[in-house]
Amino acid sequence: MTRAPRLKWHMLRRRRSDPAHLRANLEQALLAGAACEVDLHFTVDGHAFCLHDDTLDRETTGHGPVAPRSRTEIERLFQRGADGARLDSPPLFLNEIVDAIGRFARPGGGLVQLDVKTPYDELDEAGLRRMATVIGTAAPNFIAGACDWRMAKRLAMAIPGMKAGFDPLDCYPRTLPPDAAAYRALGERCLAIAPDAAIFYLEAKLVLGGLAAGVNLIEMTARNGAEVDVWTINADWPGLRADLENLSRAGAHQVTSCDPDALGPLLQDIAACL
Repeated sequence: MTRAPRLKWHMLRRRRSDPAHLRANLEQALLAGAACEVDLHFTVDGHAFCLHDDTLDRETTGHGPVAPRSRTEIERLFQRGADGARLDSPPLFLNEIVDAIGRFARPGGGLVQLDVKTPYDELDEAGLRRMATVIGTAAPNFIAGACDWRMAKRLAMAIPGMKAGFDPLDCYPRTLPPDAAAYRALGERCLAIAPDAAIFYLEAKLVLGGLAAGVNLIEMTARNGAEVDVWTINADWPGLRADLENLSRAGAHQVTSCDPDALGPLLQDIAACL
């Protein structure tokens, strides 16, 4: 029987209607042993917290850029839902994720991917040291994922025990490669940039385009022992079952989704049928 890819909870969502980075979903993901992903920004005093955008307006009750705000200022804010409604909880900080791992994580459970949004040149050594102190012995429960391999490696080197993953999104134009040779060249470039990546995060349309052209980017990038995450597939994906079948056959280790509750039973059924 073909193994079903794991599901990763994108921005801690169990379903697409969920607000991003909910504490309750973090607890549930850890209890389920699921892989999950959070986006991180840093306050001006070096505290990492969960936010996707560079500004506070869409995801919190705050306004303006993140960079000049202190932790105390961020803690006074409240999260917003996808519809803009104010929630009862403040933004989620990295130390709270570490505390939750200590309380809820199952042995051998899924990793928490840290997608650091702060640019490489703006992350100072003080912020790195604080991050390393906060994560501490929980490092094996985390993986640093980034489109900038320098950032992922920098975090992994600063935090012993944490893995590093690479997303080659910046290595190809938003239009897909034109032919099989271009797909193969991209796969080789991924390995040349990040030969020791623990996981590659590959855009779903890129992987599926490669398969249609006769090139399995999953096999190519995994040949040094890395895993491959395919992102982001939700329940309304056109041709959902057929594409998940193709990705499962191609060897995908993980699929990122905002709808893991919906995709889980489908992936198990696909695995049983292949």
